[in-house]
Amino acid sequence: MSKLVPWLGSALFSLASTSVEAAENLACMDAGYSDTEVAAMNRFVENYSLADWQAGKGLPNEVENLLAKHVRKCADSNEWPLRAVEQAVYYKISALTAMAIDANTPLNSQQMVRLGEAYSTADRKRLESIMLPALNAIFAVKAVPPPSPEEIEYLNENITRRSGLPINTEITKYIGAWLLTRGMVDYAKQRFSES
Repeated sequence: MSKLVPWLGSALFSLASTSVEAAENLACMDAGYSDTEVAAMNRFVENYSLADWQAGKGLPNEVENLLAKHVRKCADSNEWPLRAVEQAVYYKISALTAMAIDANTPLNSQQMVRLGEAYSTADRKRLESIMLPALNAIFAVKAVPPPSPEEIEYLNENITRRSGLPINTEITKYIGAWLLTRGMVDYAKQRFSES
């Protein structure tokens, strides 16, 4: 994510209308890619690890370029305002990153199912309050603030233990990345719809 904001500035400078109409058709960002483009995104998903996430490693140039081309097409055809364009890019990068974190997991398939169930039944407002400072920092390309001891306790009890997972460094780092990538997708969708 570290290259995201400078890339947005250069790739999207004169891209969208200044309309203040509500943004529509975010699904455009998930369709219409060539086989070559899909293969490039799949390579990113297959090769992007938790260590890459922790190091703030960005997208390969090839993927950045294809997303720039695609968002230009979506923005032009849907007359997105600039804020919607930015959120559409954040959304697609977040979705690819979430897919990569899912694909390169230390958990087995049953553990992943239980993790998803714990996430879907957790207190959404509480999770959002924990994740929002980190999400704001990620999208602003700033240092992510660590959760408080109380927030860590909540996540350990309501996500990790409810998933039947051990509380150790490897698992908690993975769950942190897993939660934040899901939050990134949801946050970008929300901000897109508010554009």
